[in-house]
Amino acid sequence: MREPTVHHPALMTTCPRCGSVPGAHCFTPRGSRLRDGRVHRERTAAHRERTA
Repeated sequence: MREPTVHHPALMTTCPRCGSVPGAHCFTPRGSRLRDGRVHRERTAAHRERTA
């Protein structure tokens, strides 16, 4: 089984919105995982800044 970071490189950073650690999926305020392996926009932006 492949690691989730292969398909979603943004998972390699900590999420500034929900606080998920690198490699873990983002969570909603109620504590459930976002659907379809989605991540928060802030996390994607942080990853883009990191790689730029």
